[in-house]
Amino acid sequence: MLRDLSDAERAAYFRGIHPIWGGGLEEARFLAFQRRLAEAPEAHGRYRLLGWTSEQGALLSAMKAYDLRGSSARKELRVLGIGAVFTPPELRRRGHAAAMLRAAMADARAQGAQAAVLFSDIDVDYYRRLGFRLVESRESIVETSQLPRVSGGYRSAMAGDEEEMSRLFSAARESETRFSLARDGWAVRFQLRRLRELARARSAGEPEWGLIAEDGAAMVRFGRETLDVLDAAWLNDRARDRVLGALRDCMQRTGRIELRLWPAGQLRDLFAAAERTTALAMVAPLANSAPLPERGGPTELALLDHI
Repeated sequence: MLRDLSDAERAAYFRGIHPIWGGGLEEARFLAFQRRLAEAPEAHGRYRLLGWTSEQGALLSAMKAYDLRGSSARKELRVLGIGAVFTPPELRRRGHAAAMLRAAMADARAQGAQAAVLFSDIDVDYYRRLGFRLVESRESIVETSQLPRVSGGYRSAMAGDEEEMSRLFSAARESETRFSLARDGWAVRFQLRRLRELARARSAGEPEWGLIAEDGAAMVRFGRETLDVLDAAWLNDRARDRVLGALRDCMQRTGRIELRLWPAGQLRDLFAAAERTTALAMVAPLANSAPLPERGGPTELALLDHI
């Protein structure tokens, strides 16, 4: 049976995924972070914690499910996003996760979804057997010297800038035909909530999460040694240089030695890109009419889409 997790099951699930996706947080802080994220207003109606249970009600496997919007070949799509699939070690190799995923995909199909997307850190053949295919998965690592120098014309993003940032991200994709996830505002708001709750778990206060320039913007997060660009957009070349220069200044100010991004949208083809070995993008059709990319085909998935 597929159903939403109870409070006790959520806690067990969070404890289970902590060694894998804990990000260096101690267990209690990680559980509190995940609980607050799941209960946040931004999660309502778009983010669920699902479990696969036995007839006796025992939790066999669990996952995160996102109700996403997207498009491909100019056709709007409703997309099931799948994340953090987990089965307790003692219950593995019995088909529980596969059964859960099939049930979740069937339920999403019945609710009108035409496609599913996930980012795999395991053997992709596992997901291929469930109907997924591997698509473009590249990333760029950029050194400070590759970015332009600028003098002013930008500022750090603040509360209230989410709408303008979403507008710019959406405008940059208006003519896109590749498979992409929508910039309808929800993705920015939810990822920002994630960044804020993570900063709270680390007792770091309000995180630095983006920058705004005239006619341009970027949303970022801080890795251990990298500045990760979740997404960026601009309306003209001058705004592009301001955004990239602002990223350079941010790197120097915070001691980050590299810029990391997935080449999508207006970030595509700016820098050399290599194939990723983790977070491999995979898509599966849930309806025969879904015009999805073929195996290895290009997409417009940015780090903002990583779930």
